[in-house]
Amino acid sequence: MANPITKIKRMEIPEEVAQEQNMAEVTKAVSENKDAILKGIDFLSTLNENGMLDMTHALVKQKETALDNIMRELNKPQYSATLENISKLFLFLGELNVDELKHFTDKLNHGMEEALAFDNSEKTSYMDLIKALKDPEINRSITMLLEFLRGMGKK
Repeated sequence: MANPITKIKRMEIPEEVAQEQNMAEVTKAVSENKDAILKGIDFLSTLNENGMLDMTHALVKQKETALDNIMRELNKPQYSATLENISKLFLFLGELNVDELKHFTDKLNHGMEEALAFDNSEKTSYMDLIKALKDPEINRSITMLLEFLRGMGKK
């Protein structure tokens, strides 16, 4: 029977070899991510030019003091109504049917484009209004507005 192994000698990598391997790994990573690194440098440069880098650095270093100041400012009575309304706004947004709203806003935008393109130098007579009701697009729009008003008025 063989003797049990009692001593394990780990293979030691010389410091110079470890540094060369690390440099090769970093060089490869820089080469593979060149575009991201350049964009990051451009982003940091822009932040620095605008003074935002110093502000962000100070905010991170002094986060406790900054959060204390922010919370003290938000606790002022002039901001309480705004903070209450923000929560109500998020609840309201959750209740909106976005698909129907998008359909309605698309039609509203199209109508606004048409109105802006219209030459408003002409006057509209009562007869023009009556004739306009025969136009299917105008009739459809007026009917939609009446249904909207009817729905708003229901209890």
